[in-house]
Amino acid sequence: MRPDDIIIAHSGKTIEVNNTDAEGRLVLCDGAAHACKALSANIIVDMATLTGAQAYATGLRHGGVLSNSRVFENMVVEAGRGVGDLAYPLLFCPELVGIATLMKSDIADMKNSASDRSNAPASGAGMFVHAHLVPEEKWIEDGEGWWAHIDMAYPVTVNSRGTGYGVGLLWNLAIRLDELFST
Repeated sequence: MRPDDIIIAHSGKTIEVNNTDAEGRLVLCDGAAHACKALSANIIVDMATLTGAQAYATGLRHGGVLSNSRVFENMVVEAGRGVGDLAYPLLFCPELVGIATLMKSDIADMKNSASDRSNAPASGAGMFVHAHLVPEEKWIEDGEGWWAHIDMAYPVTVNSRGTGYGVGLLWNLAIRLDELFST
């Protein structure tokens, strides 16, 4: 991958590479698209140490949660709180921090990184992943599909040691989802 390359994501969308350090989101977007297309998923959670901006948005000990569903966002936050993997919501506002605003490209469907990094970059990185959920109408705000992106760049370490952040959150979330859908 080189600057100015145009790549085709698994979602079928084209991406102009304007930042080779924003490669993790390329993997996440393909994984999310695969979950949609091959698995027909109705619930998707992606987690990554995606941005340094996460610490500015939610602090050193809270992961940032971006979701298209307020109900699911609250479920993720509460699941984390229940096990000590604290999480706090990020701004989900496609019209202000979405692809058309932050990552607009003249030669592809989108860029892989925002040109202006002063406008909610942790949310923007998550919105990049969101843009690859297909079909799009299923994953709109409060749509049929539930999606959550958890940026855990900072809570995964304390004093250069791994914390295990996220394992308990996912475990507790899985229990809560099972209880919700098995009744």
